[in-house]
Amino acid sequence: MTRNYDAIIIGGGHNGLTCGAYLARAGKTILVLEQKPYVGGASVTEEFSPGFCASTYAFILGHLHPKVIKELELMKYGLEYYPQPNVFNPTEDDGIIFSKDPAKTQEQIARFSKKDAENYPKFFKRMQSTIELLRKLQLETPINPFRKDPASIWKTARFAWRYRNAETEVYNLLHALSMSAHDYVSQWFENDLVKAKFMFWATIGGNSGPYSPGTAFYLVTHLIGQIGMNFCKGGMGSVANAIKLSGEAHGMEVQCNTFVDKILVLNGKAYGVCLKSGEEIHAKRIISNANVKHTFLDMVDKSHLPEDFINDVKGFRTRGMSFKLLCAVDKLPQYRGFNKERTGIEYPAYAHIGPTPEFLERAFHDAKFGWYSSEPFLSPNVPSYVDPTLAPEGKHVVAFQGGVTPYELRNSDWQKEGPQLVKNAFNVMDRFAPGFSESVIDYKLFTPKDIEADINLPGGNSQHGELTLDQIFFMRPIPKYADYRSPVRNLYQCGASTHPGGAVSAVPGHNAAREILADWRLRA
Repeated sequence: MTRNYDAIIIGGGHNGLTCGAYLARAGKTILVLEQKPYVGGASVTEEFSPGFCASTYAFILGHLHPKVIKELELMKYGLEYYPQPNVFNPTEDDGIIFSKDPAKTQEQIARFSKKDAENYPKFFKRMQSTIELLRKLQLETPINPFRKDPASIWKTARFAWRYRNAETEVYNLLHALSMSAHDYVSQWFENDLVKAKFMFWATIGGNSGPYSPGTAFYLVTHLIGQIGMNFCKGGMGSVANAIKLSGEAHGMEVQCNTFVDKILVLNGKAYGVCLKSGEEIHAKRIISNANVKHTFLDMVDKSHLPEDFINDVKGFRTRGMSFKLLCAVDKLPQYRGFNKERTGIEYPAYAHIGPTPEFLERAFHDAKFGWYSSEPFLSPNVPSYVDPTLAPEGKHVVAFQGGVTPYELRNSDWQKEGPQLVKNAFNVMDRFAPGFSESVIDYKLFTPKDIEADINLPGGNSQHGELTLDQIFFMRPIPKYADYRSPVRNLYQCGASTHPGGAVSAVPGHNAAREILADWRLRA
């Protein structure tokens, strides 16, 4: 007998679970289908070496929206985290702290440049205004300003009215969208370490060096989280597990080890899914948390889609250029430039290694031509410093996000070059934390190709798609379909391919659920 639900969600990543949990709380019968043995997608905790566990992909809890935490009661369902209010940027003989406390950051900057310290409040004020605007836009359903039906015109008018007083903030945002990260920070700062400290944020998840136009936007978007920077207790898999438990408490079902082969469509309307096993499951709504390319190029027969829609989906850019490197070590990294008295912290469990703007930019140079960085920038974090459950007693986990690593290599492949990339990363780490490589017991490397193969992210892009002017807001993932809907009736999108994009924010899932419930009420 064919199973029937109100909605089937394809993919048990945190956005799919969030969407399902909201729909379940609204009284709908929900089935979440996940191909892996456990939920989470990019928000997972996995054992990568005997006794050593790490957040394989997403590693810092900072973007999870407070509204979602409160409404889904995630603390009640096991979410706990350890604040990490400081990021250490080392040099070979010193270092600087970026703190959640602006006064502390200003004090740190003053050690390197009095002028830069004086300018920091101006920089912070400008950036904060842009961040506040982006925080508001996060929860918006993107409008289509070119639709002429009365309902769409009304939505556009209401949107314009809500932001009628945001002229300065919008201009500041447009600067971020068009300027390079280097030019953006150089308006206020002259010291290279201070510049690099802020420019590093522009490298995370990006595909262009921080001297390239548009990279200032990456800098700003990485700082819009409202709960501060944190290590999640038990790793980032705890986020997905808490959302799962919240949904299950209201009747949501989750089925793992289940591969969805096709989305079933009849007369322009989605009505179910066909599993790899051959089983069909039917539902009134089908919601895909998978990447837009996988959803519409692999799971929906092209006969059900307009040709221009298919071409736009094919053109959605998903190049990934970051790698993850998980290390089991027998002692904490000891940074040569770290000093408790100078920095005012006990230990730098979260660091950014990229001491100058040129260092960051050079890391991208080889990748432009199909190779990888000889000196990669690194973001080492040591969650086991605050969470001893992740490693055996006396041992630690050091997880790196780094760059730059293209998806495809010119005249070689990652199976051959992976060990050399690891060696390059260890050489950089040894330069700033002498003896690190000797402390490594075991490691596991993930290149963009590995990430794609593991969690179905085309290109291995951590954002599900590049965050560029033509792939944000009402252009994300493609024009005309940025409102979580699709050309197929009753087929929706809720993953990070949609607005506002990647990071473990749960906002795409939250917004999609709101639109789905609105349609449900309209068609009731």
